[in-house]
Amino acid sequence: MAEPQIVRKSAFASLRGVTPGRVSQWIAEGKIHGPAIVGEGRSAMIDASVAVAQLRNSLDVNQRFGLNGVGTRLDLPPAASPAAAPIVDTVEAQIKAEKLRQAQLTTSRLEEEDRSRRGLYIDAAASRAEIARVAAELLKAFEGALPDFAAALAGKFQIPSRDALHLMRAEFRRFRERHAEAHGRAAAAEPETIAAADPEPNGIQ
Repeated sequence: MAEPQIVRKSAFASLRGVTPGRVSQWIAEGKIHGPAIVGEGRSAMIDASVAVAQLRNSLDVNQRFGLNGVGTRLDLPPAASPAAAPIVDTVEAQIKAEKLRQAQLTTSRLEEEDRSRRGLYIDAAASRAEIARVAAELLKAFEGALPDFAAALAGKFQIPSRDALHLMRAEFRRFRERHAEAHGRAAAAEPETIAAADPEPNGIQ
C-alpha cells in the first residue's frame, strides 16, 4: 500500500522509524526544508517523498544508524507523485560540479595550448600589420614604375612623355582612392571576431 504523500510530523517519524523529536531536529538543522514542509508552525506537515530525498542527501551513515541502534528508514518507496522530487543542491553536489567545471577549463586550456604549438593560431595584429606593409610596398613599387610606363607609351604613340606621366599618375591616384574606399567599407562591415574552422578532420592530425 502506498504511503501518504503529505503527512503529519508524527506520521512521518513513524514511517521513518524515528521519534517526532528527531523530525523536528532535522527541520531545525535544515535537513528537511523548503518544498518538503507544507504549511507553517505547529500545523505544518511533511511532503514525504521530498523529505526522504533531502534526507538521503544530508544524512551520513552514522546519523542514519545512530547509537540507539534504530535505523532511519530511507529506503521505503515514496508515494507516487505527478512530478519528480526536486534535485537537492547539497554542498557535496556543489563541490562535484565545481570540480567538473575546473576539469573542463583545464581541458580547454590544454587544447588551446596544443593548437598554438602546432601553428593553428596566428597573431591577428601582427598579420594585419604585415599585410598592410606588403600592400604599401607593392603600391610604392608600381607608382615608382609609372615614369618608365609613360616613357614607353610616349615612344609608342609619339606623345610628350611628361603628358603621358601626368595622365597615368592622375588615373592611378583615382584608382587607389576608389579601391581604398571600397576596402574600407568592406572592413567596417566585418565582425570583430570570427570562428576559425578546424582544418583537421574530427580535430585530429
